[in-house]
Amino acid sequence: MDLPVIGPTNRFLIPQRDRHWPQVLSALIGVAALVVLALALVGWPRLRSTSIHYELIRLRAQVAELEQQERNLLLELEHERSPERLAARARGLGMVPAAPAGLPAQPPLEVAQ
Repeated sequence: MDLPVIGPTNRFLIPQRDRHWPQVLSALIGVAALVVLALALVGWPRLRSTSIHYELIRLRAQVAELEQQERNLLLELEHERSPERLAARARGLGMVPAAPAGLPAQPPLEVAQ
């Protein structure tokens, strides 16, 4: 059942290709490229600066850790070099105190017995 058509119809129109869209598309791509370029020129140095800042923070923390380790090692070295510690280690190894200059040294305890 065909309905009556009110008004003009499109059956006599020839489909044509829109010739305006390539210009619009190329302008849009150009503007997008300019926006990306501007963001890259502004954003890249900022991103690099931020990464350098984080690297600097990491290196400062590493320096602080190494300085603390150095202080701990110096304290340990001073402890190991202390006269009490050296005397205890010498006794542990069987060493005896040296005799004053000009006197003969005491024989070791094992020999004296």
